[in-house]
Amino acid sequence: MPDATTLVFSLTYVGTLAVALLMFLGQLIAFTALLALAATGRLLTYAVRALLRRLRYPADAGP
Repeated sequence: MPDATTLVFSLTYVGTLAVALLMFLGQLIAFTALLALAATGRLLTYAVRALLRRLRYPADAGP
């Protein structure tokens, strides 16, 4: 039978690695969501600017 201290150490080590992996995955998901949110905001800004430019200077207004 293996030593109880070694078993406890192994389980603690594996548990710590599992928590670290979960934290890493959480950070990765949060970073990806933040990048997607920033890209969506930038795209929305471009669309609003284009609409405002089109409303301000209509293409039909010729001499």
